[in-house]
Order: sequence, then structure tokens, then C-alpha cells
Amino acid sequence: MEIAGYGLQEELPYVGFSIWNLMLFVITLVVGLILVKVVSRMIRKAMLRNNIRKILTEFTTRILRIVLYVFVVGVSLSFLGVQVGAALVSLSVVLGFVLGFALGDTLSNIAAGVMIAITKPFRAGHYVEVNGEEGVIKTVGISLTELDTRDNKHIVVPNKLVWGSNIINYTRNSTRRVDIETGVGYDDDLNLAIKTSLDILKSHPNILDNPEPQVRVKSMDDSAVTLAVRPWVKTDDYWNTFFDLQKQLKEGYDEAGLNIPYPQMDVHLDK
Repeated sequence: MEIAGYGLQEELPYVGFSIWNLMLFVITLVVGLILVKVVSRMIRKAMLRNNIRKILTEFTTRILRIVLYVFVVGVSLSFLGVQVGAALVSLSVVLGFVLGFALGDTLSNIAAGVMIAITKPFRAGHYVEVNGEEGVIKTVGISLTELDTRDNKHIVVPNKLVWGSNIINYTRNSTRRVDIETGVGYDDDLNLAIKTSLDILKSHPNILDNPEPQVRVKSMDDSAVTLAVRPWVKTDDYWNTFFDLQKQLKEGYDEAGLNIPYPQMDVHLDK
């Protein structure tokens, strides 16, 4: 059988390979690329089915896909007489320089994303502070972390900045302590102020008995004696309790005749 006057096994001029070799190259390349997609898709589904985190699954399948693509291209080129070993080494060197310079930040973000997936400092729905930003985690991607702020602004943070900064997770633990500071006048009865505060805390339905709520004298400031009010609540009840106590402590102090002083300064004039 001849094509364009050349036999299938006959070496073509100038190129150094036959039509048969060219056909094998095309068939191997096409079939190989299809198989890579099928295999990577099967591995991805299997990993997700075994409850492996999505970010780690995406990273693994991408790396596997790249390796398989290089392998398929190398095998295909061998039918054209290309020395696969030398070609792969050259390709690896070139790709190394290109990726190192052009994709440095991207690779850093991907590596940080993998570390986040392994260590699990937060998950979707947690309220966190990362890289100076606060919000509810919406998604943790292969290279980006997305969160929504309390006033519904959407923030996207590169994973390398997330992993490279302190991560404060406000909702990971089941309980939190509410920290409130109140002030009473120097002429007021401190024991009455502490008792009034504790009675308010113990009457609130969200306050936990264990750990026991505490009220202590924190400091003696310029215009007031500052009390540290420290009850514990379930994490989901934190903000409702915080706002409730602000109102109830003010009303309770008023009923007990306690003075919440304004900032003031005494000025003495010599005649």
C-alpha cells in the first residue's frame, strides 16, 4: 500500500520517519490524551468518594494529569525516532525554568492550599481572621481562599498569604468567653456592682454555668473603676449575648443606683 507514492514502511525524505510511524504517533497521542482524561476523572471521583478534601483531590489529580501527559507525549514521539530520554530531560529543564519564573506565586499558592487541606485550620462556614481580614469562609480552593465579611463584602485571599499569617478561628471551638468591661464611680459600692453584674449574668439563658461566669476589678482608671465581666456561652450565642448584656448591665446598674461615670477632668483655679 502506498500513500503519495511512498510505502507505509518507507522512510520519508527530510524527516527521517515513515508514514506508518507518523500514523502510530497520531494514534498513540490521541488515544493517550483521551485515556489520561478518563483515568484522572476516575481517580478524582474515587478520592472524593473516600471523603478526601476537594482541594487535595484537585491538586493530586492535576499533578497526575501533567505527569501522564508528559509520558504520553514522550511515548508518541518515540515512534518518530525521537530519543525520549533526552527529550524528557530537556523538557524538564525548560519547564523547570519556565515554571520557576512565571508560576512562582501560583505554585506557592498551590503548595499553601495543600498545607491548608492537610492541617485543616478552618472549613467552610467558620468565622476566621486571616491576613488582617475577618469573615465567614465560603470556599477554600487550590490557590485562593474566599470569605464574606459581616457587611457582606466578598474577599479573595491568595492561599500563601493565608498560610503565611496567623489564623484566628472564632467558631471552631464549641464555647467562647464574652469579654465586657464596665465602669462604676469611685464612690460606688464595688461589692454591690459585682453582685449586680453576677445576678444579671446568672439570669441570662445563654450564660453557661461551667465555666462559672466571673466579675473582677480590672483597673482603677482616671474617671472610673473598671470591672471585667467574663461569662461563657456557646459559640453560636456569642453575639446575641454580647449585645444583650450591654443593655442589661446598663439597666441593672441604674436600678441599683450605681453610677456609670462620664470621662471627666477636675480643674482647680488658684485666685
